[in-house]
Amino acid sequence: MYLVANINIDICAATSCKLCTQFCPEANTINYNTELGKDEGYKYGSAYVAVDRCKGCAQCVWVCDNMAKHHAITMVMIDQLPKAAMTDYITYGEKSTTAQLVNPTAGSE
Repeated sequence: MYLVANINIDICAATSCKLCTQFCPEANTINYNTELGKDEGYKYGSAYVAVDRCKGCAQCVWVCDNMAKHHAITMVMIDQLPKAAMTDYITYGEKSTTAQLVNPTAGSE
């Protein structure tokens, strides 16, 4: 098991700074969805983490805590993430791995 970034949608959607998406060193790991948080009445969307790409460097946590002062990102063990954050449809072959990314809010109720 290893640590991955977990973004608190309530805090992120209330601020909408998007700094974490700019400073993440791994391409397409932290993305932004304009619809996340809208059902809870937030004006802006929220960032979300593509868990299968996160390397656990915690640079996004530093940016969120120290530059943006929002404290919306924490590092959690991958098996402790809510179901909504997990990537579905991952198949492992003998010499290859295939992943199909799905809606990051799939499975949440």
